[in-house]
Amino acid sequence: MSQNVENRPDTRLPIPLTTLIGREREVTEGLRLLQQNEVRLLTLSGPGGVGKTRLAVTLAHQVRQNFADGVHFISFASIHDAAFVLPSIAQALRLQGGGSFSPLEHVKSFLQEKQILLLLDCFEQVISAAPLVVDLLTTCPLLKIVVTSRETLHVRGERILSLSPLPLPDVQLLADETVAQYSSVALFVERAQEAYPAFQLSAENAPIVAEICRRLDGLPLALELAAARIRLLSPQELLERLTRRLPLLTDGPRDLPPRQQALRTTIQWSYDLLSADEQRLFRIITSFACGCTLSTLEAIYGMLDGEVSFVVEGVSSLLNKHLLYQEEQGERQLLMLATIREYGRELLLACDEWEEVMNRQAEYYVQLVEEAANLAYGSEQERAFDRLEGERENLRAVLRWLVERGGAMEMALRLIGALSQFWLVRWYISAERHWVEQALADGADVAPAIRALALRAAGWLAFVQDDGIRAEQHYRESLKLYEELGEPRGQAATLHWLGSLALTMRNDSETARSLLDASYALAVSANDRVAQELVYTTRGNMALNQGDFNTAQTCFEHSLVLSKAINNKKHLARALRGLGHTRLMQDDVEGARAYIEESLALSREVKDLLHTAYALDLLGLLTLAQNDATQARTLLEEALVCTRTLGVQRRVAYALAHVARAAAVQGDIEGARSRYEESLCLFREVGDATGAAASLQDWGVLLARQGNLQGCARLWGAAQDMLDRIDPAKPLPFSLSIERITDTEYEHMLAEVRAQLGTQAFATAWEEGRTMTPERILADQPTNHIIVQPTRKSNLTDRESEVLALVAQGRTDAQIAEALVISPRTVHAHLRTIYRKIGVTSRFAAIHYWSNPPTS
Repeated sequence: MSQNVENRPDTRLPIPLTTLIGREREVTEGLRLLQQNEVRLLTLSGPGGVGKTRLAVTLAHQVRQNFADGVHFISFASIHDAAFVLPSIAQALRLQGGGSFSPLEHVKSFLQEKQILLLLDCFEQVISAAPLVVDLLTTCPLLKIVVTSRETLHVRGERILSLSPLPLPDVQLLADETVAQYSSVALFVERAQEAYPAFQLSAENAPIVAEICRRLDGLPLALELAAARIRLLSPQELLERLTRRLPLLTDGPRDLPPRQQALRTTIQWSYDLLSADEQRLFRIITSFACGCTLSTLEAIYGMLDGEVSFVVEGVSSLLNKHLLYQEEQGERQLLMLATIREYGRELLLACDEWEEVMNRQAEYYVQLVEEAANLAYGSEQERAFDRLEGERENLRAVLRWLVERGGAMEMALRLIGALSQFWLVRWYISAERHWVEQALADGADVAPAIRALALRAAGWLAFVQDDGIRAEQHYRESLKLYEELGEPRGQAATLHWLGSLALTMRNDSETARSLLDASYALAVSANDRVAQELVYTTRGNMALNQGDFNTAQTCFEHSLVLSKAINNKKHLARALRGLGHTRLMQDDVEGARAYIEESLALSREVKDLLHTAYALDLLGLLTLAQNDATQARTLLEEALVCTRTLGVQRRVAYALAHVARAAAVQGDIEGARSRYEESLCLFREVGDATGAAASLQDWGVLLARQGNLQGCARLWGAAQDMLDRIDPAKPLPFSLSIERITDTEYEHMLAEVRAQLGTQAFATAWEEGRTMTPERILADQPTNHIIVQPTRKSNLTDRESEVLALVAQGRTDAQIAEALVISPRTVHAHLRTIYRKIGVTSRFAAIHYWSNPPTS
């Protein structure tokens, strides 16, 4: 056989012009595999834009010395017919004419004794030619092949190296300098500097860059395309434009293949390789806000008149092509990268399928939630609620869609009513409360039974978010409907919560007792043991607050018996904590600890975050009273984490004050100060004068320990002024109770400081404090915790000045985010930068700076 080839080893590989970032592990693993004699076929697989070709080229360059007869790169990016695979390989090998041999035999004959590495790029285009690859390998013993493909070849002997997007930082947990260590951030920064050499990662923009990387899923191509925009947009401007990713991620380098010049083209490349049925399944999956389970997808696909038996096959294909990925979240979740989901949703809308798919989703989720709500307490309901936890973003999206589209208020209120049981059991702090309120406003004509239950759900959401006024309004309207319907269970539940609100908002024990008695009577008549148990617990708390410990214990014990009878672990945990609190007030510390620890374990078991926080807080205060400040602070810090997660700011303020108290006992003065400052800020934001006064009293105790007697007297005077201004006849707006234990340290310290200062000096300082605003109080405290002197206001950017001005108006992070159309996380990042620039560490100090800027 005649072969017209050059008689020298031939290596033809692209020369990378940029550094490979973040693939050290994959390079090491790829080299390890290629060095093994038994590994002949290595497939680099992953979604479009993840960097398969770049990695393959790097591997080929590093092993080329091991292949005496050369390394050859063959791209199939422009080939769609598997019949052209063999001619493309022959052309790369510079084979001309095979005489009487077939093209396949000609290539085999040439490769028979050659030590060659073939790099076959974009093989997903010609995946049906996979058997040809195996044929070459079985015939040519020294041949090795590296394939890049969005889909694995699924043949014998194939070893797979899967590429995932680059690791992402958690901007909530990491310091600025740590963010730079993540490869997704490093890639973005290097490519941004190529486009705009002056760009630098800084403490100011690091959180914003980290969020950009998260928005882009850590996908290398997306990061590179976004980084190129830095020549025109600041990181903040870029982030704000990423609400829609695909229109922005275009205009890649002209020397790259078209598929890599725009992210939309890259994804379309994968989509076009799907069959018509796979494309439809892909579009349906993109309708889910946070992915779905296989069983959910099968149900909805069937509701859309699809062949359910195809779903497993179709999902397998999408997984193989890296358009889907899986995560273990109890039941496996089928998920998509955000950029891929955005592309699919565009198609769903373009194909006029969005409304039909969302209708079927709504029907499915309403039925799913109603079935879970109707289950009896116990392990079966807990599993059902675990399932709903995994679907929370989908449930939120469906509710929003039902409300926004209009004309579907009955289904929206059905969903809200069914979710009430889930919210009740899990103390689920709902981010979709706005949509609940809107659905009620637009659904005035919905059937009374549906509306009454939805009102109870809305009342509960308001209750757990500490909005007592709105909770009371919803419960009253719900009660009226239940009375008209003659439905005793609904009446019993709403009367109980109205009784609870009478206590927390008005401290009106007489009205509360009347409402609770009416609730209990209806609950007994309807054999509603849940409502009976709730009434006993609330009666117990009322007796506890009034110092009637015997009655409190009796009520909590009744609650305990009922909770065990119906296997309601959530309510059992509340009753146990009530008993623990009662024992604590009776000075039975060990008995109290046992009850509270059991309550904590149950609350954790049922994933009841609020009552977990309550138990941790009470246990921490108990431990602090026993002079174990280290363990107490650990417990109280954990309680603080729970309350921050829940987002109820008044609860956060109390948790901060309790942590500050433990820090002060430990001698961590700066830690205590910063916690007191933050708690005072939050108490002022939510309008809780009682909490603010208690925080100032504790802070005064800290100053007294430091010997600052006039300072502590002023704080105590300010605290008393706050208490004196409270109108006992005016209802408080809060719904959540605050559990306290007796603390006599303030009274003891008050007498001691008065004695040391003298009556006249003490009275003078006290009166000075009564005239001081919270800002003045903070400004007058020693500022040894401030590291640098404030710089001039002009050092802030325009956006930072806007943020600080809104902070000075008393706005919360969420309110600032809404006003400036940015995310709360971005507000948080701005505040960190502002604090650093002006040299403060607290919100109140920043407010003081804004009001009294330095003159030089």
